[in-house]
Amino acid sequence: MESEVTQHQEAALDVLLEKVYRDSGYDFRHYRHGTVARRLERRLLAAGAKSYIDYMRFLDAHPEEYNLFANYLTIKVSRFFRSRYTFQQMATRILPELPSNKVKQRDFSLRFWSAGCARGEEPYSIAIMLADFLGESCADFNISIHASDISFPDLKRLQSGIFPAAEVEDLPRSILDRYFVSDGDNYEVMPDIRHTVHFFHLDLAAADGRALPGMDCIFCCNVLIYFQRQLQERVLDRLYRSLAVPGYLVLGEVETPTITLLQKLECLDSKAKIYKKVVTDSS
Repeated sequence: MESEVTQHQEAALDVLLEKVYRDSGYDFRHYRHGTVARRLERRLLAAGAKSYIDYMRFLDAHPEEYNLFANYLTIKVSRFFRSRYTFQQMATRILPELPSNKVKQRDFSLRFWSAGCARGEEPYSIAIMLADFLGESCADFNISIHASDISFPDLKRLQSGIFPAAEVEDLPRSILDRYFVSDGDNYEVMPDIRHTVHFFHLDLAAADGRALPGMDCIFCCNVLIYFQRQLQERVLDRLYRSLAVPGYLVLGEVETPTITLLQKLECLDSKAKIYKKVVTDSS
């Protein structure tokens, strides 16, 4: 099946995505159709389906396929400190003032959200960065890093913080020695870091999605580029409503923020797409 989506295929794809949403709750209806079509090619081949109509019949006969469908359509490419520049700018632009402002407010909670956390490297990277920056004063704060994704093949494995050696080989030796424990061919994130990260299932694209209020900083990197503009607007509004005041939104280098978002937030770094919410929703 070709990656290009013809008008006929697009209509059939709309029907397929509506069926997936109705039968499983996974909502890919507003993802970019070209991306969906490319990622579905392997599932159609594995199912022996020559068309989207054939694949819908296969779904009816094999409901377990819905989870495989969702896993193939979501991006699982990740690594620790994936965008060095973005994390460097966060350490420069956000960390010097966020804990300081919290102390002034006598609020010792730090709430982060990694939206679209894939295999867990991003939220653990955030936790390591916070621990490295705060040092001994880390114990003065109640740190919570909420890590969400549309699908989790093994939630227990993510919470265990165990990664093959190949996935941490690019980390500096000082980080490995301080925040990981070697376990044979694997490395395990230290318990004091691991226990700050809380994984849960969340579909950012869900039409009835609610905000997660009071977040001091939200990471949503390499996610929005797969959404159509209408869905981008909806997701960004959800993230905006989830931010505390002041609060920080980190989109990363590959995203293109909407005009609506730019009108609401102060830009701290245009390359890393780091923004600050400085007014309340009612202002």
